[in-house]
Amino acid sequence: MKPIQYQGIAASSGYAVGPIHKLRVRTVVPVRRSIPPEEIPLEKKRFQDAVAQARDEIQELIQHLERDLGPEEAEILSSQLFILEDEMVWDATLAAIQLDRINAEAAFAKTVGDVTARFLEIEEVTFRERVNDLRDVEQRVLRAFLGTGPVEPDLPEEPSIILARNLTPSDTATLTGGEVLAFVTDEGGATSHVAILARSLGVPAVVGLKDASKRLKPGRTVAVDGTEGLLIANPDLETRDRFTLLQRRLVDINEKLAGLKDLEAITPDGHRVRMMANIELPIEVDEALARGAEGIGLLRTEYLFFQRKRIPSLEDQVTVYSEMVRRMKGRPVIFRTLDVGGDKVTDYLGAKREYNPFLGWRGIRFSLANRNLFKTQIKAVHRAAAAGPAKLMFPMITGVAELRTAREICEEAVHELEQEDVEYAAPLDTGIMIETPSAVLTADLLARECDFFSIGSNDLIQYTLAMDRGNSRVSYLYQPLHPAILRAIRDTVNAAHDAGIWAGLCGEMGSETRLAEVLLGLGLDEISLHGAALPKVKQVIRWTTLSEARQVVDELLSLSTAEEANRWLEDYVTARKKERWEGAQNEQ
Repeated sequence: MKPIQYQGIAASSGYAVGPIHKLRVRTVVPVRRSIPPEEIPLEKKRFQDAVAQARDEIQELIQHLERDLGPEEAEILSSQLFILEDEMVWDATLAAIQLDRINAEAAFAKTVGDVTARFLEIEEVTFRERVNDLRDVEQRVLRAFLGTGPVEPDLPEEPSIILARNLTPSDTATLTGGEVLAFVTDEGGATSHVAILARSLGVPAVVGLKDASKRLKPGRTVAVDGTEGLLIANPDLETRDRFTLLQRRLVDINEKLAGLKDLEAITPDGHRVRMMANIELPIEVDEALARGAEGIGLLRTEYLFFQRKRIPSLEDQVTVYSEMVRRMKGRPVIFRTLDVGGDKVTDYLGAKREYNPFLGWRGIRFSLANRNLFKTQIKAVHRAAAAGPAKLMFPMITGVAELRTAREICEEAVHELEQEDVEYAAPLDTGIMIETPSAVLTADLLARECDFFSIGSNDLIQYTLAMDRGNSRVSYLYQPLHPAILRAIRDTVNAAHDAGIWAGLCGEMGSETRLAEVLLGLGLDEISLHGAALPKVKQVIRWTTLSEARQVVDELLSLSTAEEANRWLEDYVTARKKERWEGAQNEQ
């Protein structure tokens, strides 16, 4: 049989070859039935008992994960306990039993379905992936109603590639034995729990393969490339030998990269770049620290707002934000204020669907129109800053007027905190996201009135090139090396430095190893990226002089199209890798 290649999403680097072991778990679908009023107390008690049983099972699984991987990785499942204890889940389920007069399992499934629908409306991929947690908890509670207890997946009897449509956190946690060579799933993304756990285990993983689980039969031999996101069915002998060699090289590379954890990203000619982490959820903090992050360069605060029906109170936010600051142990945390709008709809916040959400009521526009909500979040960040260094950052700024208004609200918030008997820190460094062409064109004016810039390359590329990367018809236009993008970043950094402030980048460009020298040459002071990509980018910076990186940028800026720039950079990176490889061999 000829080799067949499937392209997915690289979730955990590494290479493996072995037989497929398919996982299938029966899904429980509750039957809805009406109940008479006198049975309402009984149904509420049934719900409480089922949740108690599910909680015990999750805690037992957490202990199992702590034994195998340690307490940091076990926190991934701790988030499921929060779901069980969330008052939104409790109140909505009890209300459905009381008002709709339906059985407890149907009421619980209805509640989870409502929460899931809201998560699926959020643009950020990570929030969509949290739906997996909700469904995992739902199935555990529904099985508790049936009295069947936890269903353990059928483990492989020989070293195998685990293939499934999706893997819940519970499924993944039970597969921490030595028989797992790699994880492969139809669904999921690079920040899903299976990806996080696979990286902790040091096991390759490819997700987002769409329908591979339907096409491939158990026992069939496949090769998994978790670095490029490839799955190769029926690999020939040459491919198997190549994967074995690549895995050996990867082990050597990772051992060397691990030694960089406590080292700074300093070029051979003395230029330092701060290496920070983008964080969406608390469970990502430990991985970022393990990879050597110097702080959090982008903390997205939307999760706290979208995980419940009601707006989180000031105390809710202070509790969560303070814990994040404490966990960073003196490293700075940059809080991006609520970035919500028509593309991240949730009715209770008042953001309605819009015809063109990316050009609508979103980001700082939404916050300025909801002054009290915005001020409450500002207060929470200032209070959290009492626990450690924190900074504020405003999204979607298009001009000085918006920045001034936002800073006025910050001053009001601090003034009100002065009147209250609470601990807080002020003033805080305040920066803005550079995401729009107007912000780039007025960067010199904006730089006079804030403390730092952070370039959001994802939106900057989309707005500058007038395209939506989620639209398959125009996604090919998403080109980080387009001359307009390179010029925009260069001009933004220059404007910041001319005004005496620093400029960083927190978009996806920061996580692309091939672009590390480009970002260095553009003069960025800070790069905030996914934790998994941090060591590789740091290594490139440590072996590239600033003068070399500037020459790379000069060459790219001399080209007329993104296609030309991509070809030139590909040739350059290939040549540099060869030089470094030969140099390493000569040293040995």
